[in-house]
Amino acid sequence: MFSFRRIVHSFAYFTATLVAVAVFAMVLMLAESLVYALTGEPVSLWSMVIAAIAAAFGYAPLVQSMQRTLDRIFFRHQLDTLAAIRQLGAGDLAQLPEQDVERALLERICKVSHRRYAALDERKLPEGSWFSFPANAPKTDIDDAVKGHARYALCLPLPSPMGEAWLWLGPRVDGSLMDADERASLDTLARFAAMSLEHARLTHQQAEAARLDSLSRVTKQLHSHDLKNRLHDLSFLAHNLGSGKLDEADVQRMLAAIRKVTGRMQTLMKRMSDPNVPVDPVLSPLDMVMLLKASIRDRLWPEAMTITQQFAALPAVAGDADLLRGVIENLYDNAVQAMQGQGEIIVRTALVDADDGSDAKMALIQVADQGTGMSEAFISQRLFHLFATSKSNGLGIGLYLSRRIVLAHGGTITAESAGVGKGSTFSVRLPLWQSGHKE
Repeated sequence: MFSFRRIVHSFAYFTATLVAVAVFAMVLMLAESLVYALTGEPVSLWSMVIAAIAAAFGYAPLVQSMQRTLDRIFFRHQLDTLAAIRQLGAGDLAQLPEQDVERALLERICKVSHRRYAALDERKLPEGSWFSFPANAPKTDIDDAVKGHARYALCLPLPSPMGEAWLWLGPRVDGSLMDADERASLDTLARFAAMSLEHARLTHQQAEAARLDSLSRVTKQLHSHDLKNRLHDLSFLAHNLGSGKLDEADVQRMLAAIRKVTGRMQTLMKRMSDPNVPVDPVLSPLDMVMLLKASIRDRLWPEAMTITQQFAALPAVAGDADLLRGVIENLYDNAVQAMQGQGEIIVRTALVDADDGSDAKMALIQVADQGTGMSEAFISQRLFHLFATSKSNGLGIGLYLSRRIVLAHGGTITAESAGVGKGSTFSVRLPLWQSGHKE
C-alpha cells in the first residue's frame, strides 16, 4: 500500500545523511589539522576513525528527531503507541461501574486511534456479547472476522484463553489510509486493551466475591449465633405449649417468654441492618443485679453449661434496660460459643472506683468463660472493631455494637485473657444513678 508517511520519513533519512556527511567532513578536517600539528603526518587513519564515530553517534538521534517533527507537522492523527497506551488508562478503567467498562474502553480506543467507531466482539466466548462505541456502530455477523466487513477498516484478534474475540476498528476520522507502521501499533494497542479489559473484569469479580463472602459470613453468623439461639428458644417454648400439660399460669409465662424472644430477634435485625445507627439510651434507675438474674433465668442454656452467679449488691445503675440486656446477651452468646456449649460461665458484680480517678463509684459486671481465649495483640488492636472476630464463623458486629451501647451510657467495656485457649473475661463498668438524674 502506498504510504505518504513513509516517503516523508525517507526525507528525514536523506537529510540526516547529508548532515552526517557534513559532520564527518568537518570533524575529519579538524582531526587532520590536529594530527598534522602534532606528528607532521598529512593523512592519518585515526582522523578518519574519529570523524566516522562522531557522525555515526549523531545520525540515529537526528533521524528520530526529524521524523517526530515531521509527524507533528504532517501526521497529527498518527498513532503514538506509548501515548495511546497511557491514554487507555488501565488503572482507572477498573474503577468504573461494571456495566460501563467495555463502552469506556472502546471510547478511549476510538479517541487514541482516531477512529469513527469501534466494536468488541466476544460472541464466541462463554456468555460473551457484542459491545460497540458509539451504540449505533455497525454490527457484524459472528463469522465476519475471517472475510471482513465493508464498514470496518480493520479486525484485530484479541488474546483470550477461553475462545475467540476480536476488536473491530472503523475508518479513520480524517479518511486517510493505514500503513504497515500504524497496523503494527494497532496490534500492540489491541493486546494492551485486552489486558486492560481482563484486569478490570477480574477486579470487579474479586469485589463481587468479597461481597458474596461478606454475605456468606452474615448468613453463617445469623444461623450459628443469635438467630439460631432465638429460634431454638421459640421451638422449645412451642413444644411446651403444644404438650397440653400446662395450666393457665404456665401458658401465660410461656407467652411472655415468646414475646421476649421475638423482641430480641427484632432488636437483632435492627442491629444487623446498620451497625452505625446512633445509640440513644433512655436512662432510668436500673437494678442491674435483678436484670442479670432474669437474663440467666430466662435464657435456655445448653445442658452441659454451668452458670455461677457471684452477685454483690449494687446501687441503681443509670441505664436503658433493653440496650444493656442486649449487651449481656451478646457476652453470653460469645462465652457459649467460645466453650462450644460446655463448661462454666461466671457472672459477677461489684462496686468499684471510677476509671477517671475521682471519688465516684461505678457498677462492675463481669462475664468470664473457660473458652478459646484471645491473644494480647488481638485484644489491643482489633477487638471491639467492626468486623473483627476471632471466630471462624463470626461476623465481628456484636462486640462493636456492645461497646457503642456501653459508651453511650457513659461506661466502659474491656476484655482480658491469659492467652489463646485460656478463657476470657469481659468487664462492663456503668455509672450509677445519682441525684443529678431525674426519674
